[in-house]
Amino acid sequence: MDTKKLIHLVFSLVITTAFIVLFEKYIGFENFLNLFKRISVYQFFIAFFFYFLSYLVRTYRWSFTLDLKEFSKLFKLTVYNTFFNIILPFRTGEVSFFYLLKKEGVHIVDSTMSFLITRIFDGLGLMAVFAFSYLTFKGFLSLALISFLMIPFSFYIFIFILKFIKHEKVKSYNKDKLRFSNLAYIYLLSVLTFILKFTAFYFVIPTQIDISFFQTILASATADLTTILPIHGIAGIGTYESGYAGSLIFLFNIDKNTAFLLSFLVHTFILFSSSLLFVFTIVYFKFLKSKN
Repeated sequence: MDTKKLIHLVFSLVITTAFIVLFEKYIGFENFLNLFKRISVYQFFIAFFFYFLSYLVRTYRWSFTLDLKEFSKLFKLTVYNTFFNIILPFRTGEVSFFYLLKKEGVHIVDSTMSFLITRIFDGLGLMAVFAFSYLTFKGFLSLALISFLMIPFSFYIFIFILKFIKHEKVKSYNKDKLRFSNLAYIYLLSVLTFILKFTAFYFVIPTQIDISFFQTILASATADLTTILPIHGIAGIGTYESGYAGSLIFLFNIDKNTAFLLSFLVHTFILFSSSLLFVFTIVYFKFLKSKN
């Protein structure tokens, strides 16, 4: 491990450790467990259902950027890539994306282009959800709608840059995959992925907590924006909670203890659900392999 990565790892450990220590001191894990116990089984299954739907939508989105069309394999790609990105530092989980596609015989140019396109639209989709939520909160509905429609067009900066790449495989990919209709679908599916995921977060919050769907969407979008930071906590612990709780505290004047309890609850739900889907996918594919 080089010096830069070691420094990043140390900072990540410090962030996570500091958060856990401060969380216990000022809020308490006992209070978190009391909050957790207030979640009904019905609530959890509804939340998990929407979280699972977000995976299905994300899986379907790959079909617009890859020639690989077998849904089960694309779902495996989604689950593995998401899980490893959550638990591994420095975005090294992205390696799983290229590894799985290489095993399926996908050319490195196609996998790289697919990766770049989906990651750019992840960013644009998240920006769109955040901008729409924030501007609506501020009372600028017209501006919110305009931003939602205009944000995806920034992707054409990437298309402009690609014109300078003369590689035949890249040119062929651009002609085949970067049509306007294709890009529109990818953008809308990216937005839908975030909406479904954030809806899951809304349903996992105990009904006794007075928080609206709109507040959850904005808080979740803010929290997800922290994932693009160059340095964040181990598995996002500390930075994710700060983004989620911070928006609830500063935008909606929600009690800081409640805000941080909800942020930790949502993040725990993400870690648990992504791990559950990862284990399920491993078992499912091992079962398929044993039948063949």
